[in-house]
Amino acid sequence: MKARHENHVLAALVASALFSSIPASATDFTGTLYYTNYQGGGTNVNKVPFFYNDVTFIATLGAKAGVATTPGADGIIFAPNGNLLIGGQGTNAIYEVNPTTGAIVNTATTAGLNSFHLSLDPSGTTIWTSPFGGPLVSVGIPLSAGTAHTVTGNDTGLTQVAFAPNGNVFYVNGQPNGGGNVGLINMTTFVTTRLFSSVTPAHGMVFDPFTGLITLFGAGQVGSFDTLGGNLKTSASIWTDFDQGAVDGFGHALIAGGDAVTFIDYSATHDITSASNHIFHFTGFAFIDDVAPLTGLGSTPAVPEPETYAMLLAGLGLLGLAARRRKQKAA
Repeated sequence: MKARHENHVLAALVASALFSSIPASATDFTGTLYYTNYQGGGTNVNKVPFFYNDVTFIATLGAKAGVATTPGADGIIFAPNGNLLIGGQGTNAIYEVNPTTGAIVNTATTAGLNSFHLSLDPSGTTIWTSPFGGPLVSVGIPLSAGTAHTVTGNDTGLTQVAFAPNGNVFYVNGQPNGGGNVGLINMTTFVTTRLFSSVTPAHGMVFDPFTGLITLFGAGQVGSFDTLGGNLKTSASIWTDFDQGAVDGFGHALIAGGDAVTFIDYSATHDITSASNHIFHFTGFAFIDDVAPLTGLGSTPAVPEPETYAMLLAGLGLLGLAARRRKQKAA
């Protein structure tokens, strides 16, 4: 295998000329990525629009915009009512935020424990969170005081859980921002059964409806395994650091970490770990932490639009951002 590196500066005027000849059959994927910053002062809950054309293989981000300021910020998901839920790090709380006004409309304590990554239960009535390597905490919706659940078994502390459609619930017990164990957890007894040890991208975790696999993010790598708990695959190093990622259900992932947003197009390979995927890095996201899901539990979905990329750029007033693009292909 060999990698080919290209640098692209996507300015609005240049983009207009580039996209004038895009065929009408091109599909543009557009959505809004909500994300948190773990420090840096000021607004720590933000959003940025993203665009991707599946013929030109060009990804672009629009202008960043502030959403809210919470006492602390780490994990981020959407509640069923459309509000954002923010894990408060060292504040031992989860904050419910109106994404339009930025107002904190509710707060729940998390049993005296830090709240980092968040996962929404399939019932839509419970949020699951934890400190790194600690107990699992359940918080009811509407927000209510959390309850800590002692974890036993092969691993006695967790980072995050993810729910598969077949009823299996998986966990990662990983360090910031990667490297740890992966396994199954019984959500009634909270007993863990380890499946994989010392997995580099064991930090963030989501179910991907596009591949039907559980996807992992961490330490600048990605990974996947099936919903029965087998066939683990991990990628080579992609970036300096990954924390949490989001998939859009169409074969694209956006990942936070290393002061950047990384975009991966794996729609052709159906394998997020493949060296043949199109990969883009958008820098300028200092202290970026987690991203909200784009599909599935805790998400607001991205939508493919049957219109040309040039029309999207013109209609939305896209601001060009510099991106380092890395396209990898087999030798």
